Amino acid sequence: MVKKEKTVNKTKRAPVSLAGYSKFIAQLKEKIRTSQLKAAVSVNREMILLYWEIGKEITHKQKQEGWGTKTLEKVALDLQNEFPGVEGFSRSNLFRMKAFYSSYKKVAQPVRQLEDLPIFSIPWGHNIVIFQQVKTEKERLWYASMILAESWSRSALTHSIESKLYKRYGKAITNFNEQLPDPQSRLAKETLKDPYNFDFLELAEEHVEKDVENGLLNHVEKFIRELGQGFALVGRQVPLKVGDKDFYIDLLFFHLRLRCFVVVELKAVDFKPEFAGKMNFYLSAVDDLLRHETDNPTIGILICKKKDNFMAEYALRDINKPIGVSEYQTKIVSSLPKKLKENLPTIKEIEFELSSVGKKKKLKEKLKKKPRSK
Repeated sequence: MVKKEKTVNKTKRAPVSLAGYSKFIAQLKEKIRTSQLKAAVSVNREMILLYWEIGKEITHKQKQEGWGTKTLEKVALDLQNEFPGVEGFSRSNLFRMKAFYSSYKKVAQPVRQLEDLPIFSIPWGHNIVIFQQVKTEKERLWYASMILAESWSRSALTHSIESKLYKRYGKAITNFNEQLPDPQSRLAKETLKDPYNFDFLELAEEHVEKDVENGLLNHVEKFIRELGQGFALVGRQVPLKVGDKDFYIDLLFFHLRLRCFVVVELKAVDFKPEFAGKMNFYLSAVDDLLRHETDNPTIGILICKKKDNFMAEYALRDINKPIGVSEYQTKIVSSLPKKLKENLPTIKEIEFELSSVGKKKKLKEKLKKKPRSK
């Protein structure tokens, strides 16, 4: 008998799309972060409300009965004895509760639902950083709201305050109002900053785009943090074939909230109007070649060394793709390392090399080394 060969059904697996996978994994991460934050918020809210009430009572007692530091020390000791093992009732923390209440008591008075304020939905440690480092009520509430929106850690919050994010947020020159529908235009505008703070980079005064790009991707976590929540890196120097020519995008992202690709072009020079035209071309190509039918229109961000706001506004006025223009700041290395400096020629040595005497001497040395023909 002839044995029949078993036929094996070999299903070919489709190649994984880089852009598709990046979007998928970024969405999963976003869901996990959101779930973690919701769980933390529900446990945290009651404790913060308690701290608010304690701070309020202490403030009123000090005002009415002139309580001093020694009385607060006694209050702290009595609470610790009554609730052994429960953290948060130290003398220093009671002072923080008082400062917490004082920081927002004017804001909270006209508000019907006190619990709606974002300060009751963020961790106590974050609240301490805010009321100790931020001066105005409006700015404090803004940072508290951003913690919820961006899922900032305490270190990320501290960095945002130190880098003056409140003053930079949503300040870029854009044409989003004209080219994007609301509320996407508002959300997209709020996503951009001006200037971007790349203080984790150390660059020479005269640097090129490649220096910035390499530096940012060597510190990709800090770079993504500066860009903001929702940016998922798809790739660098992403190729686009248009006609018979290849073009390369500096950095391509997908933004989870905006549901669109974001093209980032880095320019280590001042903004020029022609940059907007080139970006418009890239956005058209990405919309045609990479964008899925369910995605929103691709957005472009030009990050330049410097920009003239009027020039940027004129350049974007008749562009039909959504583009934003921002500056960047970074650490500038003003002096060379000592070892490198010692190995470089002095000004006098360079001048001598360029002089006629120096050239003649150099020629004689070459002739001496050159072997004579027999």
